[in-house]
Amino acid sequence: MLEPIQRRVFPEPDRAEVQEIVARAVERDPDFFIERYRGLEQSFQGRYVCSDLFKEIFEPYRVSKETRNRYNTPVHNAAAVLASEALRRLIAERDEPERDTVVLITGIPGAGKSSAVLKGGAIPVHVRALYEGQLAKPETALAKVQQVLDGGLKAAIYVIHVQPEWALEQTLRRFDELGRGASIETMASIQGGLAHGLRRVYERCGAAVTLRIVDRRVFHSPKVLDGWEHVSVLESEGDQEHVRARLTAALERGRSSGRIADSAYTQALGLDDRSQEQGLFRAPGGRHEEPGHERSRASQDRQETVLTPPSASAMTAAERLRVRSDEVAARLAAEREQARPAQEKELERQQQLEQEKQQPLDHDKDHGLEP
Repeated sequence: MLEPIQRRVFPEPDRAEVQEIVARAVERDPDFFIERYRGLEQSFQGRYVCSDLFKEIFEPYRVSKETRNRYNTPVHNAAAVLASEALRRLIAERDEPERDTVVLITGIPGAGKSSAVLKGGAIPVHVRALYEGQLAKPETALAKVQQVLDGGLKAAIYVIHVQPEWALEQTLRRFDELGRGASIETMASIQGGLAHGLRRVYERCGAAVTLRIVDRRVFHSPKVLDGWEHVSVLESEGDQEHVRARLTAALERGRSSGRIADSAYTQALGLDDRSQEQGLFRAPGGRHEEPGHERSRASQDRQETVLTPPSASAMTAAERLRVRSDEVAARLAAEREQARPAQEKELERQQQLEQEKQQPLDHDKDHGLEP
């Protein structure tokens, strides 16, 4: 059974709309999205499970760099639920018993987790699934590991460990190239809390779970450390507060030198998802506007306030998005219909014709429209 998709509150109508469209589509037909995901070359036929990659099957998200940035958070929960469901199904499979291991790969955003998977070109034969996710929160880490063990499979944790400043550079580069970055708060909480989360796993599960740390603090001279005695290495870059301070300092240095654009700086600070608190309206093109006198007067009409961007070109983009959102829902339904086997459609048509022949007069009475 699909986990509930939690909704966040967005003050911008287009972000709220995209969240709802995607969430409802996933709730209505998760099978369709999981099959589409398995068709992605990067998913290795679905054996590589990653919520960020799941986002790429959502039309409103993948349109451009700008939409990836703007809708990363609105589609995140739907993607995470799909990833969780995909992993659950892989664990439950019994067709290939030789695939007896689930690898949980983790590390700070920008560490190169996805690259480590994709550059390999293949997933080892004995690996049932390779799940990329965060294990810094003990409850999350324990739940994922226990799910694997309860399924009768071996659990192996892989950590890619890098310096936070290096990870920040990679997330900023990814933001520039793809439109998907990461906030320094998220990065600090993950790297600063990972050792604690993993220690809780070891306390609960012990040797039933193996641990491998790929130490890439000297990036081109990595060290592979096998065993739980190496968990302390993950604390080498400091706790959450220390990592946050280092990331903030690195971000400010980059901004002062002119290397970091305003849009990248804003998303790294996490301002994109605090627009309601900051009183900012973020236009689809990536620009932030301070609400002026006219915008404050319009606050009596919420729709006018949040739908009125600062320029005609931005309004045009917003209008196009609303039209595209409707098209996305229709396209998903059409693609699902096309995916059905032709014989299934024909059988359904024949059954319908047969029913109509048998009860031509009672149709309206017995099969009236539902309220």
